[in-house]
Amino acid sequence: MATKISQPEFDVIIVGSGVSGALIANQLARKQLRVLILEAGGVARESIGRYEMLSAYAASTSKATDTPYCGDNVLATQPDPKNTNAPDTSNYLYYPPQYSGDMFKSFYERIVGGTTWHWQALYVRMLPTDFKLSSTYHVKQAVDWPISYSDIEPYYVRAEEEMGVSGSRDDFRRPRFHNPMSKPYPMQPLAQSYVDQRFKEAIDDEYMDARLDGAPTPMKREMISLRVSAVPHAINSREYDGRPACDGRTSCVPLCPIKARYEAVFHVEKALRAGATLRKQAVVRNLEFDGEGKRVVGVNYSNWVWEEDSTKPEENGKRVVVSDGYATARIVVLAANGIENPMILLRSNAARSCGPVLGGYLMDHPMKQSFALAKAPVFPYRGPQTTSHIEGFRDGAFREVYASFKCSIKNDGWASTIASWPRGSGRFPSAAQGDWLPGSIVNFVKDFGYAGAKLKEKLAQHGTHQITLNSACEQLPILENRVSLAPIDKKDDLGLQRPQIAYKVFDNDGGYVERCFHKIIQFHGKVFDHFGVTNRFMMDDQATFRLFLGSGHIMGTTRMGTDRTKAVVDPECRAFDHPNLFVVGSSVFPTGANANPTSTVAALALRAADSIEKQLRAGS
Repeated sequence: MATKISQPEFDVIIVGSGVSGALIANQLARKQLRVLILEAGGVARESIGRYEMLSAYAASTSKATDTPYCGDNVLATQPDPKNTNAPDTSNYLYYPPQYSGDMFKSFYERIVGGTTWHWQALYVRMLPTDFKLSSTYHVKQAVDWPISYSDIEPYYVRAEEEMGVSGSRDDFRRPRFHNPMSKPYPMQPLAQSYVDQRFKEAIDDEYMDARLDGAPTPMKREMISLRVSAVPHAINSREYDGRPACDGRTSCVPLCPIKARYEAVFHVEKALRAGATLRKQAVVRNLEFDGEGKRVVGVNYSNWVWEEDSTKPEENGKRVVVSDGYATARIVVLAANGIENPMILLRSNAARSCGPVLGGYLMDHPMKQSFALAKAPVFPYRGPQTTSHIEGFRDGAFREVYASFKCSIKNDGWASTIASWPRGSGRFPSAAQGDWLPGSIVNFVKDFGYAGAKLKEKLAQHGTHQITLNSACEQLPILENRVSLAPIDKKDDLGLQRPQIAYKVFDNDGGYVERCFHKIIQFHGKVFDHFGVTNRFMMDDQATFRLFLGSGHIMGTTRMGTDRTKAVVDPECRAFDHPNLFVVGSSVFPTGANANPTSTVAALALRAADSIEKQLRAGS
């Protein structure tokens, strides 16, 4: 253990350097406050044109989202939820024996800048009703947020200006949603793709009845518009903040090669220039509290390096702890994510004060996909991976019965399917069903034996006609869906207990998501009908209906509220029982709604930064 310091070395310690941590660090460092950022991962190797990262991705066989960065050995241990057949020690998330729930299918990076290295940068505000789901629609198990849309709206504006957002104010202020927006986005929306234009021609004037057959209660007729609108992005549509406009490479995931897309590392760099300190490859073990268990007096962390085994070059190396660190500050901010925030608190024995709500209410946005081949070419693989969405089902009286959802029209063809078929995973349907079903060049070669002229012909037929619809829905906050400490013998390579997951999508929410999935299938089918599609793969049979993807939106495990028995933090993101501890990020969300969470994460971070600065100036 490092020598302990009697006086706080810093004004603020921020654990994590993703969107929340980076924005808070920058704001406070600019105010001449002493800021320390502790980041569990390392720094990605930058180069001219990001050549090193592009080369690492090109050389990768898996083409996973983290491959541009793994070559630098900058990633700390992280979940690999798709690696379900791997030895237990290789999967960071722990599932107990005879586990009967669902795999939690979202993951994250430990790297300076967080997962904004490989995000689509869809930047969607929540709706006013999203903050009042319980009181508006009387949904069992739902709660209202302790703040309203009007409370957070000024911070939405500030965050959009800080990060650089392109979008249409008119699209957001749709009359049916009653969305006030005090200022337009800083930039005009990104150009909608050719795929988007074909969808607009097919469905822009169409409507769909929100009623669902077999609903548990009678539903009133509610006609939902299928209008196609531009998605707001944290991607430049013109030069902004010294970064260029998007030039449409369709590679936002895993890497923007020109920095047109926002990445949290930009604000980390700004914070460092303003005087902040960064300690990378520093994994926080726990917080230390005073004798009364109230105030945080220090943060214990481990510094690690990557060690290769020269005798086994075919194997990966491992992380090795080289020293222990201890840091002190007047205020500590947990800005990790929805898994690591509660894990740090649990390892700090904070459950004694927070109670069973700590780690509970784990949520994501379960995603349902459908695939098709258009009759005429739509020429995907141009522009960002999503430039338009259909958002009519984001809100309505139907939320009394089933979850709201938002549909993305994909520009990247079949590049990301639910079974990882583009990588030739062996789950491709049999040849007897035809060779048009979702797959890639790997499947054409491996499963159908195509080569030469035949392979070129098939690629030309498929590559210009591929359509994917991704619809992600809200998930209710269920206490039993949680993150907890794994058994004492289930540790990671730094000797820390791993996160144990209990998670269900379908069987503990009264059918809220399952009914939504039925509606999504109907919705996708109607969209395809209007588009004139016959070759479609809907995953609507008994074997595939419950297949879902994670959205990478880890929410709800340290939620905010006004009742300390039902929440971990107050409306300012301050821990109820620890006055100098703040917790930020999507882990504080009381409900998940259907918006991509980053816009609300950023707004809450700036709001918390104001509270932190005020508290520091007051000397408390």
